[in-house]
Amino acid sequence: MKPLVFVGIGEVLYDVFEDGSETLGGAPLNVAVHAHQLAKQLHLGEGIIVSCLNSDPRGVRILDSLAALGMSTRYLGIDRGHPTGAVFVFIRNGEPGYQIEAGAAWDNLSDQPAFKELAGRCDAVCFGSLAQRSLMSRTTIRNFLQNASQAIRLYDVNLRRNTLTGEAEYSSEIVEYGCRTATVIKANRSELFAVLDLLKIDCPTDDTLSGIRRCMEVLLAHFPARAVVVTRGAEGTIVLSRDGEFDLSVPNASSGKSHPVGAGDACSAGILLGLTLGWDIHSTMELANRMGADVATQPSATPPLSDCTLEFARAQLRPEIFSQANEL
Repeated sequence: MKPLVFVGIGEVLYDVFEDGSETLGGAPLNVAVHAHQLAKQLHLGEGIIVSCLNSDPRGVRILDSLAALGMSTRYLGIDRGHPTGAVFVFIRNGEPGYQIEAGAAWDNLSDQPAFKELAGRCDAVCFGSLAQRSLMSRTTIRNFLQNASQAIRLYDVNLRRNTLTGEAEYSSEIVEYGCRTATVIKANRSELFAVLDLLKIDCPTDDTLSGIRRCMEVLLAHFPARAVVVTRGAEGTIVLSRDGEFDLSVPNASSGKSHPVGAGDACSAGILLGLTLGWDIHSTMELANRMGADVATQPSATPPLSDCTLEFARAQLRPEIFSQANEL
């Protein structure tokens, strides 16, 4: 079996908190990191991030962090004219707020010949809305996806709006493109309703399980995706496939303080691995929920996965695949 390649393409950045602390982030980077640590420890392949950063201190720290994880930095462009991305995170009235710096290096992700080669051999790719806000990065991402027609393409909607300015970092065209291009559409439940409203697709906003499923069915009727995934935090994850297979899975309750940043990205990485290996929906989502739960109890968005999660993933591998993978 050839080594599997999982790609996250889009923003890399630092989340900057009010106390001055910073944590590495960006949904595509988080997905690539989680896919990499899982694939490497199972001897299945690697995760790769495609993005752009500056050679400033934050950029250097990102390169050092990826090197420490044994990840390739070949597909990270360097733009010395724009800073490495940052998102300022703050709490207002008990709720988190965000302000995303404009003109970041990842907004200027320019296409490279190496991207076409990577797109042609990758098995799965995760992309979102935020990194398509600028023309240059949007064009590069869409060229990559066009060249990755053989890959599982997970569109994580991730609708981001700046709290201070009220500016939306997405448009109906970006969302429509993502839904049309994706193999799998992933959103949280509020984003599911927002997408339908934004694209003027008629479906009543009903937060019951049956109401959410109906909206997922409507979304699948409008776009060619193989499945829709809706996350509901501690209430679990819902999956509906095109053939009508439906799965509702709930993560095990965990002790300790909740740190949900990055949990959804770990979930995405689990979905990509399970689908790439041809697992059934239930096993795939069990892995995704376990990975999300691992992250939800850690301050970092990219902590090591637990031994229990790794053992679960290892147990799902068919003996012949695991034997072949160990020979890589």
